[in-house]
Amino acid sequence: MELFSVMNAIKLLEKLRIYAIFGAGEVAKILNCNKRYANLVLTRLYKKKAIKRVEFGKYTLCNLAQSVATNLVSPSYITGWYALRFYNLTEQLPQQIDVLTTKKRNKKILSFNEEKIKYLMVNKNHLFEFFNEASEQYTMNIASIEKAIVDCLYFNLAPLSVVIQAIRTGKEKVSKERVKKICLKLKNKQFLKKTGIIFDSLGCDFYNNFKKHLDYNPLSFDKKLCGLLNNAKLKKWRVKCQ
Repeated sequence: MELFSVMNAIKLLEKLRIYAIFGAGEVAKILNCNKRYANLVLTRLYKKKAIKRVEFGKYTLCNLAQSVATNLVSPSYITGWYALRFYNLTEQLPQQIDVLTTKKRNKKILSFNEEKIKYLMVNKNHLFEFFNEASEQYTMNIASIEKAIVDCLYFNLAPLSVVIQAIRTGKEKVSKERVKKICLKLKNKQFLKKTGIIFDSLGCDFYNNFKKHLDYNPLSFDKKLCGLLNNAKLKKWRVKCQ
């Protein structure tokens, strides 16, 4: 026995289109029914492939993982390698969509339409420099170009070679002043040294902006990072190689 007619199902789907993510609560409100019946309706629609399941109790009509990523968890935003590709700063395809959020999730990695979405829980001080961008008929939150680069370096969200090439590719797009402000806002001395070395190797010297925020304790970095500068410049940044 059908739960409801095809015509009613079509009407329901049209009303659900306003939601990027929906569940029993939204269906119960539309149909004026209890959540048990709403869950039965959702299960039937899912089995008929009229809707897609994102995770337990959460469904969507979206086709793109990027549309799902930040609408599933709030506050959150897309960053990392995926954001670099979004801004055409790299031709290499990212392995997953990295999402920063302050919300704790039991399931940190989600698969949707053969794409991985990875949620990284961070302190609220990291959630800034992002905005809404259209995605299908919905919106997604995504980092600014500068914040995407900083996040890649801070959380190691992309290989160093990919990030350096992205900075080179985006030299006309990336605001060095904005990068400096974002880095200083994070208040991490070791990270200031790391960022300073990388940009110094690309001809952008941040030392005068960062020096009063640095300590005099030399930090050890891996050879790949140390290989970007000569010994004199590494000494300036108070860094020693392993």
